Amino acid sequence: MTTGFSIDADIRPPGQGGRHAVVADDDPGQRDELARHLAERGFTVSTVSGGFEALSLIGAEGPAVALLRRRLLEDEGDRAAALACMLYPHTRIILTAGAPDAQPGNSPVTVLVRPVDLALLDRCLDGL
Repeated sequence: MTTGFSIDADIRPPGQGGRHAVVADDDPGQRDELARHLAERGFTVSTVSGGFEALSLIGAEGPAVALLRRRLLEDEGDRAAALACMLYPHTRIILTAGAPDAQPGNSPVTVLVRPVDLALLDRCLDGL
């Protein structure tokens, strides 16, 4: 038996109408802190609680950056990040996680340890 899924993806280039960011985190405190920091850096920020919810926003808004929470390897945040990298290659994907990646060079996304060091986040944003 073969199982599969499909996604309707509205793919737009990033940055239409200014600098946009998406923050997906089920921890309201961390989500609000990241959103506030990004807004202070000049981003228009949209927030949701889950990674898969973020995919819709990424497609609709074409953000320059999206921060997704990863609790465990291969969880919703990890899967959403992988899909976002494939569907929206112009959006920089950053995962926030409880621990650093064991092999950071093998990941197509940046992983920042929680609670997120805002100076490290700023370094990630400098090239945008």
